Amino acid sequence: MIALLRSDAYRVLHSRWIWVVAAIVAFLLLAPALMMRWTSMGPVCYDDLTGSALAMTGVQMLAAAMAGIVCCDRTDIGFARSILSSLGERARMVWFAEKCVFSLALAAVLLAFTFVVGLLALPVSGVPVADPEPAWQVAAWLGCTWLCAAPYVVLTVLVAHLTRGEGVTTVFAVLGAGGLLEGGLLIGVDFLYALLGGEFLTVTAAVGPWLPAEIASAVGAGAQTMLSAENAVLLAPAIRALIVCLPLTVAATAADALLVSRRDVA
Repeated sequence: MIALLRSDAYRVLHSRWIWVVAAIVAFLLLAPALMMRWTSMGPVCYDDLTGSALAMTGVQMLAAAMAGIVCCDRTDIGFARSILSSLGERARMVWFAEKCVFSLALAAVLLAFTFVVGLLALPVSGVPVADPEPAWQVAAWLGCTWLCAAPYVVLTVLVAHLTRGEGVTTVFAVLGAGGLLEGGLLIGVDFLYALLGGEFLTVTAAVGPWLPAEIASAVGAGAQTMLSAENAVLLAPAIRALIVCLPLTVAATAADALLVSRRDVA
């Protein structure tokens, strides 16, 4: 697997799209900071590092989209169709599992890059941070943010391997990581429940806090919110991320390695 990871890393680093993504992320973080300095328009101060100062929204959507690009690259698709059928079962499983591992590592790099550029944007903006969190809280928040993005990344890889379609994979990455698929499915279940005589939004109230999108939203509010228990479930979002997002990531990776690897086997 190490050789495959190095090969994918080399391929991505020598692709133009990864540098375009890095430039866009840097622009989106630094441009508002420069505008605040030049126009003196903006907040008097940020409350903390993780909740107010950094624009981390959209990171999981971008991470899922990047996973789709990696797995739907035309060279990669051609390799899958021409070479994988000649590999043994174990080698095929390793190949598919590696794509999940690499996409998760790429998401971690994206998160770290966004965080570092966001930190650089703070002195550029000239806006102070009133109450920076301890280093351990920032590290925990970064880890939990990555964990919330992980299911969407791995599910995007799974969809890419199942469909081998760039368009379908991209749409799934955007809708899935954006929480629209979860929300739509939950509303549909609630509607059916109401037709059967139940109260509308009852299912949403019970299941909503356990959806990855809701957990990600709570984590995105900052380290303090992430570590604080919510009244609806009496559990902190960080704990719910471990309970929900981690098993989902492992299950999707296992499905990709064990099930999809059997596809097109003669």
